[in-house]
Amino acid sequence: MKKNCKHCNEIFNARRRNHLYCSPSCKTLASYKRNNYKYAPGHYQKRPIAIKETGTALTTKKTETAITELEKKIKKIDNVNMPSISNAALGTMAAEVAISGVKRLFAPNTLPATKEDIESLKNEINAIKALIQRKAH
Repeated sequence: MKKNCKHCNEIFNARRRNHLYCSPSCKTLASYKRNNYKYAPGHYQKRPIAIKETGTALTTKKTETAITELEKKIKKIDNVNMPSISNAALGTMAAEVAISGVKRLFAPNTLPATKEDIESLKNEINAIKALIQRKAH
């Protein structure tokens, strides 16, 4: 089916009905054009959005509302009791240390293996292999 490329306007044979571009490069270039990219030496980069100043404030009702909401949230943060937060963090840390200590005392085999554990296990296996080889000879 013959179609015109949406980017370069060349006629091409479309393999499917939904093909719009004659090649992947046309498709990419059209995307760059749609998304406001410009060519910089060696690559494409997004153009910064230009804001036109009209001499008046750029604020709108929506941004004023958002700023007001943000100020309310900041005022709520001022009322937070920082010593209670630090005490809660210290309590959590102490509980984690206690749980870890109890696990080490009563169930040391349930803890994840460390590099030192693996190294000592490897040394024990090598010692057993050497013992078996001496017995075999």
